[in-house]
Amino acid sequence: MPDQPDAITRLRKASYALEDLPETIAFPQRPGDEQREPLPVVEATVDEIAFAIVEAERENSAAYRRTDALKRLYKLAREAGCIGADRAAAAVMKKEGQ
Repeated sequence: MPDQPDAITRLRKASYALEDLPETIAFPQRPGDEQREPLPVVEATVDEIAFAIVEAERENSAAYRRTDALKRLYKLAREAGCIGADRAAAAVMKKEGQ
């Protein structure tokens, strides 16, 4: 049955809340551990899903910190008088006397 949808497609269609479910999951990496290959979500155990949530939250936190830092740089550059084509970092460093 080549026209049969795969397991992840069926799972995503099973609930609106699962539309953004990834095909694979990653796990937190501890120092010294071998790198684990991503695991297809349809093969994951409940415990593996829990570990993947920890990793996703870590990635989300890192993305939030990057976003927040960029927002702060933008704000400082505007406060330093920058306009669209000006280099933000240079203006902020100049204002801060660095």
